[in-house]
Amino acid sequence: MELNVETSGPSLAKVSFTVPGDEFEKEFRNGLRQVGQRVRMKGFRPGKVPVHVLEKQFGDQVRQDLMEHFMRTAYQRAVDEQELKPISHPRVTREGLTRGEDGSFGLEFEISLRPEFTLPSYDSLTITSELEPVMDEQIDQVVEDLRRQESVPEPAEDEGIGENGLVVCDLKFLFGEEAVFEREGIRLAGHTPPPGVEPEKFAAALVGAKVDDEITVEMVLPPTLEKEEAQGQPGTCAMVVREAFKMVPPSDEDLFAKLEVDSEDALRGKVRERLADAADQRERGRLETVLLDQVIAGTEFELPEPLLEEQTDLRLRQLSSQMEQSGVEADKIEAEVEQQRPAAREEAEKGLRALLVVEAIGEKESLLVTNDEIEAELASIAERNDAPVEEVREYYMKNNLGQQMAVEVLERKVRTFLRESAKIEEPS
Repeated sequence: MELNVETSGPSLAKVSFTVPGDEFEKEFRNGLRQVGQRVRMKGFRPGKVPVHVLEKQFGDQVRQDLMEHFMRTAYQRAVDEQELKPISHPRVTREGLTRGEDGSFGLEFEISLRPEFTLPSYDSLTITSELEPVMDEQIDQVVEDLRRQESVPEPAEDEGIGENGLVVCDLKFLFGEEAVFEREGIRLAGHTPPPGVEPEKFAAALVGAKVDDEITVEMVLPPTLEKEEAQGQPGTCAMVVREAFKMVPPSDEDLFAKLEVDSEDALRGKVRERLADAADQRERGRLETVLLDQVIAGTEFELPEPLLEEQTDLRLRQLSSQMEQSGVEADKIEAEVEQQRPAAREEAEKGLRALLVVEAIGEKESLLVTNDEIEAELASIAERNDAPVEEVREYYMKNNLGQQMAVEVLERKVRTFLRESAKIEEPS
């Protein structure tokens, strides 16, 4: 095999190779003989199938496998001999393939290389905390929400439902006099208005509702209606109440027992602790994001253009697939995909830069991802999805997501490292 490697800039290598016809033919015949040792064909003893019979049935597949073998060999030789640092799989096109009259086989392909860059100082960054103390008003709201969540429905009396009540009703969306949407037995509460109805108007309209009441509220008809002329137009939400319920909150004793506390003070203390933990977690995430963004912004390098295009196209294909599954027409999909191309390219560039910086910091600080951490991540995913760990592991292996998981674990370690290394100042 004759191999040639050219580097065009710091982030791209072009590899070409040629396999002489006699060498290719020799390996092709060896491949056919290996197939002959494995296959069982009617009328022939094992291992005694004539080569011309094997070539007729298996020749195309053997040639394809052999070309892929030479390509992998050339790729590995180029990486080893030129000390290349690939960032993605090689890009192979039909245009790069050549077949000579003498049976020779040639191929040219590109390899995107990891750009060389110098990290800015990142282990002593300064950042101001935005963590705020938990206020009594927040605790009041959470306790109120807990009481509402633990409330139980009881049939409303003559005065109808209150602000926290709910109804079971027959629902219509009217476009003029025409019903463009109808459902029976819909369960609604003041804080869950139908789409297109203003929450405040809807909540006010439900207060005092009783069985057999007819209630109407102005609305903007949803854009998902089948009738296109009605989409986004003014309309009316019409309801006939079939059942009405008031919500009865739990007693203090029942609420305390549910949350394993013995007093109002203990309840508020527990809520305060949970709110503080949640706020602290959000602030840690914010600090990590700001610090990592600072390092990325201070790191200068050029991304390989083919890789950037590849990642952009990947995002657009995902968008196209999602729109297709949602039933969007093909011409609208094509137009939307092209409109989103600049944004997709920007997101692809941002993701690639973040990946390279994270990997560089991880390598410099020896933040290795261990097998135990991967197993812990699999266990965590399994727990969140209420699935067996082996099932999750099989899914990640089947879909080649192991590397993605390792990168996600590494990023968390790098983000934590940056936060713990930073000087966090209190606001003035």
